[in-house]
Amino acid sequence: MIDHKVHSFRISFSIVTCSSTRTPENDDSGKSLKEYLGKMGMPVTEYMVVKDDLKEIRGAVRKCVAISDAVVLTGGTGISKYDVTVQAVSAIAQKEIRGFAVQFQILSHRTAGTAAMLSSASAFVVDGKPVFCLPGSPDGALLGLRDLIIPEINHITYELSK
Repeated sequence: MIDHKVHSFRISFSIVTCSSTRTPENDDSGKSLKEYLGKMGMPVTEYMVVKDDLKEIRGAVRKCVAISDAVVLTGGTGISKYDVTVQAVSAIAQKEIRGFAVQFQILSHRTAGTAAMLSSASAFVVDGKPVFCLPGSPDGALLGLRDLIIPEINHITYELSK
């Protein structure tokens, strides 16, 4: 039996920023995720910025799951009418990783207080790959990547390979 805590995979990531106001030049969240993954020695195979649009987000996710082991989206997880990232991904997902949202809320509450309830940060499985939806703020995005995704990505990847 393989111990997922010992076995290590070389995981490639795609980063998708979902925003109608951000560009690659002013996308602090996407840049910080890319930089952190680089420091961790994890390759980023795709980086893109897409509009807050259901079809654009779905297209980006489909493209990224075809070329990466995991996809991280940042932005569009709030409660405004423009925040549609979670709805876009959930519509094409085969499963939801419900514990991710619970864990993110617990961690986020420590720094954001009760405002943490406004985030719909979540995770799904799309075409056998983990897809994470994180807040658009650099701090919120890094919190999810650093404290939840990176510590469990090998376990998640192992479980999805069964």
